[in-house]
Amino acid sequence: MLFSAGPPGAALQEGAIRKTVLVIDDDITSRSIICRVADRAGFAAIGVASVEEAELLIGSHVFDLVTLDIALGAGTAHDMLEALARLSFDKPIVVVSGMDPASVEAVMTTARGRDLRLLDGLMKPIDLGALKACFERVLVAPA
Repeated sequence: MLFSAGPPGAALQEGAIRKTVLVIDDDITSRSIICRVADRAGFAAIGVASVEEAELLIGSHVFDLVTLDIALGAGTAHDMLEALARLSFDKPIVVVSGMDPASVEAVMTTARGRDLRLLDGLMKPIDLGALKACFERVLVAPA
């Protein structure tokens, strides 16, 4: 299920197009929180619950950042990382997970092995300040 933070047309702010983030998390509460933090940080956020939904969007839209949960129902972060590599995704990725640190590190190792741009790994419950800092680093980075 797609989830967008903010009202329709929120991607425009004072005539400027906001950077976009794709939030991939099968937990609706986490997805909603991440989208709201992204919106408040200045991003247009779109949330999805599955690898399949994310692949469709990444294949047809431009995103400046992806947040990625490890467990995604029928799929995993490893599946999504393979899809991102196949689609030549070259923007930053933030891994967000409630799993143990070893699982997070395994996903981060997979991302690095696929030459994907890993920005950070955050544990759930999410430190909202750390999440906002990730968003702000992408906002100030050159396109």
